[in-house]
Amino acid sequence: MLRSIIEYYAEHERYRCGYCKGSDTNYGHGMWAHTMTVSDYQDLIDRGWRRSGKYVYKPTISIICCPSYTIRCKALEFKASKSQKKVLKQFNKYLIGQEEAAGGGDQQMSSGSEDIRLEDYGEGPELFVETSNAHRDINLTSLVAPVESNSISSNDKNPEGEMSEIDTSEDKNALRDSQECKKDPSRVPCKKAKQLRIERKLERLKQKGIDVSTLEKKQNKEKQVEDFINELPKETKRKLKIKLVRTNPPSPEWLETAKETHQVYVKYQTTVHGDKPEKCTQPKFEDFLVQSPLLEEHNESGPACGYGSFHQQYWLDGKIIAVGVIDVLPKCVSSVYFFYDPQYRNLTLGTYGALREIEFTRHLHTCAPELKYYYMGFYIHSCRKMRYKGNFFPSDLLCPETYKWIPIRDCIPILEITPYSRLDPDIDSIDENYPTEDDINYIPMLFKGEVTSYKTYKRKMGKRADNADVLMEYAKLVGAKSAKSLVMFV
Repeated sequence: MLRSIIEYYAEHERYRCGYCKGSDTNYGHGMWAHTMTVSDYQDLIDRGWRRSGKYVYKPTISIICCPSYTIRCKALEFKASKSQKKVLKQFNKYLIGQEEAAGGGDQQMSSGSEDIRLEDYGEGPELFVETSNAHRDINLTSLVAPVESNSISSNDKNPEGEMSEIDTSEDKNALRDSQECKKDPSRVPCKKAKQLRIERKLERLKQKGIDVSTLEKKQNKEKQVEDFINELPKETKRKLKIKLVRTNPPSPEWLETAKETHQVYVKYQTTVHGDKPEKCTQPKFEDFLVQSPLLEEHNESGPACGYGSFHQQYWLDGKIIAVGVIDVLPKCVSSVYFFYDPQYRNLTLGTYGALREIEFTRHLHTCAPELKYYYMGFYIHSCRKMRYKGNFFPSDLLCPETYKWIPIRDCIPILEITPYSRLDPDIDSIDENYPTEDDINYIPMLFKGEVTSYKTYKRKMGKRADNADVLMEYAKLVGAKSAKSLVMFV
């Protein structure tokens, strides 16, 4: 039987904020996860927790300087914005050979690209959160049953299909009409230049006796991310492959590419975020982005790759140019980090990677129906460079008091007024996973190699085990369900 084994750190940790740079203005609770099932971690991130390596933490957002709300995108309903479509088109043109992007790291995006991932230009990084507590070593062999490893099929995506030309030229007449409409509000709203071009084209085809009914239906269908991916011709100047490799337990594919992956990480951290090389050593990299407590799991109703922690490697002409660190969970794909070779930064790889991860989530949904969300970590409205996550529409924020999901469009007006707020507008709504005093009696405890309930442990240990206040605080943070599932090492 798979079990989650954790060490809870009761003290309220205080550390430097990586967003506003405050020296000791960030607070949170944490635990060291020796092992964790994907269902337990899913429940935790749905209560505002997040992992950094094997350290799992929950910011105390009611008092910290930069309140951070868990954000998820409804991947099945996702619609790319104009700027996001531009990123996909730009990348396709680069693969075809119509654009050169390498070596142009100083080029800036146009002002119209308001929802491009800002960390593509050295801002808005996810943070590596560390704990000052030292964890203990545990012999897990008798507690965690080994999982029979199924072969993981690499998700090599080599887009195929015909590419259609898209006319992006501006229609001057439509622009002039649009300006006149603004001057005279009584006039009927003008159509966009693109729509006018489409209508004129269809009219010309009608005059030639061509049936345009099917074409009109096709024109009315909005292009999805998959359409942009699949419209590439079979043969392109440059070849892109995206490979999914399991990092925990380490797969042969990961071990073969570990050195090359680390080299890309060092380039990214030192060039884009200005880190010193000594902060980007192989051990530190592995602590942050390779080590994971998540156990490998497979079941008949899940995706072929199974659940757990992975790297999505972006291979361009035989070399790794970017890596997305992700967790595949029962209800979502959770993004942990994304890094790339700065030589290709003008391809806006951060945004491109997020779009491909949304597409990957939709792909997994076809064989795992419950998996339909893309979690992007924390949304921090008080930090402008972290607002880009809100541009992946539609998205929800997690209410920090009721743990209900609220559409981000309803949250923004509230967060414009105050950095921290209960987001759930229903005043009668409550935390339905709030623990009772009796619930703590059933918290599993790992003591001397055996798992027992806190009730039994307290009876054996007497007054030495009287830490009900700490356990109640812990149960409130993780929720009643997780409190009865996570095994606490004492």
